[in-house]
Formats: sequence, structure tokens, C-alpha cells
Amino acid sequence: MLKKAFLAATLCATASFATWDKFPVLEDHKGEIIVGAEFIKQGEPMQLTPYVGSRYTVMPNLELGVILPYYVNLNMNNENGLANPIFMARYQFLPMMNAFLDVRVPISNDPYNNSEWSFNFGAQYSQNLGVVDFGAELSLKVNTRGDDKVSPPLRLNFGAEADFNLGIPLTPFIGADGLMMIGKFTHEGENFGRSYTGDMAVLPYAGLKYAVNSNVCVQASAKTVFGKEEVVGSDTPIIADLNLKMSF
Repeated sequence: MLKKAFLAATLCATASFATWDKFPVLEDHKGEIIVGAEFIKQGEPMQLTPYVGSRYTVMPNLELGVILPYYVNLNMNNENGLANPIFMARYQFLPMMNAFLDVRVPISNDPYNNSEWSFNFGAQYSQNLGVVDFGAELSLKVNTRGDDKVSPPLRLNFGAEADFNLGIPLTPFIGADGLMMIGKFTHEGENFGRSYTGDMAVLPYAGLKYAVNSNVCVQASAKTVFGKEEVVGSDTPIIADLNLKMSF
């Protein structure tokens, strides 16, 4: 049960591992819409997650967003449905620093949705280094108890990304996200099992952005996961993402 819970947590972290991106919030009263799909293969299981989202800066330095994912199990017929939506807020309190909060809201009790609320909060740092836009973040993820009265350990998230601006419409980028577990599983508030503190996983990724024009961008990326079997599972995941972003 614990391995299954860890595996589900890792896979759920991919499309919305943390915030929308690791860079400064949009300008006041500017917004963006994203439409995309993520493919995950881990051993035999395969899943497709189409998603749509939007973010908008409602006042100077305050950006609000939402992502609505939909899961499709490619191994079994008729197993699909709306996944838990993610609501996001970012506030840029310094030119190079953001604070953020992501909330994943439980909407159903089917096998592909967690029944607990999930809160991920932290800070981001970003800076332009000539041809490189650099962004990094650090956050803590906390889950409430689900219907099974079980809470997973806390999760420390961290990551960094570098986008290479070459003066052409094509922008390559590389990055890595990571997670470290802190604590034990709890059942109705009582600890049980061993401590998972220090168990880690790393998610390296690379991709390309193509600016169709000043308002439309196509992005493709690939990612995998390395770490302890208790966190990642017995098979190495392969993850691919393709999306279209439209600014307004």
C-alpha cells in the first residue's frame, strides 16, 4: 500500500509539479491560456493526461491560475475522468523573488484521484543571465487525511530551470525537479511504518519552446524520474508533454 501511495504521488506531480513556471509573474492585467497533454509510461501502465489551464495577473504582482487535468488510462477501456484540479497563486514581493501556493482540490473518489487536499507552498528565485533565463524554487507539500484516514509524509520539493534565449523563435531549456520525503505515514493522526525522511527522487527534463508569434508558443518536453524504489516504483517512468500557450 505504501509503495502504491508513493508511486501515485510521484505521477501526480508531473504536470503540475509546482507552479505554472519558475519565472516572474506576468505583467498587471496580462494572462495566459495553456492547452496540452502529458503521456506517462511506467512499465506496462500508460496514462494520457490532457489538461487546460489559465493564469491572470489580477493586480500588480499577484497572479492567480487554475489547471484542469483529465486522465485517460490507456491500458484499460473506459477508465477516464476529470482529475483533481489545481488552483494556484503567486505573489512577486521582490523583483527576483516570488511566493506561491498551489492547492489540489479532491473532486471524486475514483482510483485515479486522491481523496485528500494537497497544499504546496514555497518561494521562487529568477534572474536573467544574458542569454539564459534562470529560475529556481523550493517548497513544502502537505496533504490532509483522505477517506482512508491515511496521510503521507511531508514532501520537500526543489527545482531549477535554464531557458536559452538564442535570438531566434526556438528556445531550448533544461531543468530538474526533485523531492525528498520527510516523516512517516500516519493513520488517524498516529505514525506507523518506518520513517521515509531522506528518501528522494529527481526528475530531470529537457525541451523546446517555439514562438509562433508574440502571443502564441508551442512547447514540447521529455522527463524521467530517478530515485529509491519506494518513491519511484520498480519501473522508471517516461514522461512526455506537449502544450500550446496563448497570451492575452
